[in-house]
Amino acid sequence: MKNLLAIFLMAFLFASCEGPMGPPGKDGGITEWWEKEDILVKSSDWELVDNYGEPFYMYQYRISDENFSLYQDAYKKGLITCYMYLDHGKDKEAQTALPNPVNRLDSENNIWTETYAAEYTKDGFIIFKVTFSDFFTDQRPPETHFKAVLTY
Repeated sequence: MKNLLAIFLMAFLFASCEGPMGPPGKDGGITEWWEKEDILVKSSDWELVDNYGEPFYMYQYRISDENFSLYQDAYKKGLITCYMYLDHGKDKEAQTALPNPVNRLDSENNIWTETYAAEYTKDGFIIFKVTFSDFFTDQRPPETHFKAVLTY
């Protein structure tokens, strides 16, 4: 009896997943992709964000989109996702979506967190940012590799 009830519930769930199809997208529902892989940000490329003479305890790196109309389409009607490479160029390389908190420990057992994030502006910039949990900005972020994907 229990098996019969389980089969009935599974059949009901599968049948309830069907429904009317959503509206077709532009050009018959074709999804457009733009991908920029391996955006290298050297340690010297990070710029300290200035707040009228006082630091925000944050570094940033701005990239300009080469195809502004594509970026505008994705900004208004799509999705912009950025990833950070972990262990770039090594056998155990991986990617993680931003924001990504990275815990650090120095030789004196001081612990802090660097949080990597991205912003997308209407005027065609993707801005990668690093915020420090201990507000110590004398040490620049290390060389970091990113990937940006625009979908619309």
